[in-house]
Amino acid sequence: MRAIFFLLTFITSFTLTAFQSPTPTRIQLPISNLQSPILQSSLTFESFSVTHTFGSQITFNVTAKSDADVTAAAVLMRSGDSDRTEVIQASVTPSKNFKGQVTRELQAQPISPFTTITYSWRLTDSQGRTFTSAEQTYTYDDNRFKWQTLERGAIIAHWYTGDLTFGQYIADTGFKSLERVSRFINAPLPPKVNVYVYANLNDLQSSLRLIGRTWVSGYADPKIGVVMVAASPDLIGRSDLERDVPHELAHIMIYQATRSGYDRMPVWLDEGLAVNSELQPRPDFAAALSEAVKNNSLIPIASLCGSFGNERAHLSYAESASLVRYILDRRGGAVKIKGLLNAYRDGATCEGGVQQELKVSLIDLQTDWQREVLNSNPLLDFWRNAVPGLVIFVPVALIIALFIFVPKQK
Repeated sequence: MRAIFFLLTFITSFTLTAFQSPTPTRIQLPISNLQSPILQSSLTFESFSVTHTFGSQITFNVTAKSDADVTAAAVLMRSGDSDRTEVIQASVTPSKNFKGQVTRELQAQPISPFTTITYSWRLTDSQGRTFTSAEQTYTYDDNRFKWQTLERGAIIAHWYTGDLTFGQYIADTGFKSLERVSRFINAPLPPKVNVYVYANLNDLQSSLRLIGRTWVSGYADPKIGVVMVAASPDLIGRSDLERDVPHELAHIMIYQATRSGYDRMPVWLDEGLAVNSELQPRPDFAAALSEAVKNNSLIPIASLCGSFGNERAHLSYAESASLVRYILDRRGGAVKIKGLLNAYRDGATCEGGVQQELKVSLIDLQTDWQREVLNSNPLLDFWRNAVPGLVIFVPVALIIALFIFVPKQK
């Protein structure tokens, strides 16, 4: 019996082993059979540098090492938020240890001061392979002066004459001005605004002259978030700051509200809002308006939709400021201003925006403004203009009528 038991146990064990799945055979494949090898770059960019002479030229430099001669090179450059890329070709001496340089002249094609330039290098070697570097940035600042810097909130103040107290006053004025403007321009604050304060008007205008701004006393480039004004570090200079910094910051905020529609903004609205943002009043504007009413020389608002120019700039600013204040005080306030900004942002014409938001024509708006603010009656203005002509015309007309209609004696 014991022999039979061992025999059955052996048969059962053999049967179970026979029906188990065989252990799989593992084959170790070479890594090269599983993935393609990583190709190493045959060119390495080692260094980049940029230098410039303000108002004259800007020079880009690069060094690179390659396993083949570099035979062509170019700089790809954009200024500010421009969507246009300039291609500037470099003169090249073929080399594996490449040093490239290219100069971009600024007299014929100026760049706005304090613009951030974005650039990259594109190199080609003797085997026809091209290599483009990562984009680099460079600030084209007015390096004729040694600027000091101080920040408060979104305001970054820059100045080169005066102490830290003056710089803090610049930053505080800018910070306070942004809050003031936001009261009637409902727009997001910009992440940062660089405010550059020149020590005098000559220094400022020598910078602005390069971009064709020959007569202005302040400048804002909303697209790059830069404000440029002139003020000395004394009491008079502080008064100038309270007028000019808020004015230029208003342009920045209007751009924030309109973006791509900013270039379609009527200048009377843009400048009118800017003047009303100033922390210091302008009594000379009231005198200019009074004189214009007296002499019947007000500028039609329709003529202030485009650029002011400098011939009658003072009166243009005065009218624009008064008209915007009239809208703020008597035609719906900040809500209507926001509506106008939205209309121009969306593509309305100067006339169309007023009709859409204020429900009047531009001529009727001017008529109402003159009557309610300037106490000027357009009908009375018409007769005032007509009287000198009538004084001459009526007697002449009577004499002619006598010759025609009075019967001659025979």
